[in-house]
Amino acid sequence: MPRKKAPSIKETREWLDLYESGWSEAHLAQRKGRDIRTIRKYITEAQAERRFDQAELEVLKTALTKHQEQLLATLNELDAAIALPEPDTRFYFDQDTYKIEFNAGKVVATQPESSTDIIVNLELENSLLFTLVEQHLNHNLTFFSLKGWKAACENYINRCIFFRKELVEGMDRMGREVGIEVCAEARDEKGILLDFICKNSFKFILLNDRTILEKAVERLQINKNRGEIIIKPGTTLLSCPGAEEACLEAITKLLSIDNLKKFTYIREAYKQLGMETQTLKRDIQTLILTNFLPGECDVCRRLKGQRSGK
Repeated sequence: MPRKKAPSIKETREWLDLYESGWSEAHLAQRKGRDIRTIRKYITEAQAERRFDQAELEVLKTALTKHQEQLLATLNELDAAIALPEPDTRFYFDQDTYKIEFNAGKVVATQPESSTDIIVNLELENSLLFTLVEQHLNHNLTFFSLKGWKAACENYINRCIFFRKELVEGMDRMGREVGIEVCAEARDEKGILLDFICKNSFKFILLNDRTILEKAVERLQINKNRGEIIIKPGTTLLSCPGAEEACLEAITKLLSIDNLKKFTYIREAYKQLGMETQTLKRDIQTLILTNFLPGECDVCRRLKGQRSGK
């Protein structure tokens, strides 16, 4: 009598299902017309295969869970990096550097040499995990919001740089009018003068609080013995022997509302950046609260046994 061919995988799984539902090996052998030893052998193999599949599935589930945790941790890092710059953040590029770090170093603005363009990027974007998050969220609203936030940052920084340039020109013009050399970009006491005027002017523009200017002017004082304008109690702001009164008047004018009201565009740019920040953070936090990132990435495809890109 010819030997029967080996059962197919489908048959073997059917035998296992029937066996686990209560059929005995003898009953299966009788109903399927098979030797009981064949039934026993293939049921045993099917049980081993199922245990292996279940173990492999658990490993895969654990790996995918860990992967999702890594993605969510990256989103938390992104959320931490997205913030409004502090009002006293100094946005300007020195001649020897074309990079500004802000938000605790998590965001970097660069200006290519011989260019006026500002490019804002996140340090996080250099990581593989960020790339994987991007793959998961392909065409997701969050990354459109991120582009909007970057554009608002770049616009705000451009405005700040232009503002500082205007202040430098105003200080140099003041120097020419009173007959003293005021190189506002110098790193000596004239740099202190620029910082003082810039800091107080900027805070006034952003907060629209005239008392900031009033308090700044109150701190100014002439020291005739030293021929200086000082900040109380005694820090040298500007050395100007013989021109102290004229310089004090000029500095006061630079710190006046009339002089600064033309820079309200900075406040508008900051307000726009605030709105973009709020929108982006809401999108990121909504994703975090789901505890799951939809879509897939190279890691997901590899875990699923697929080739990347297919």
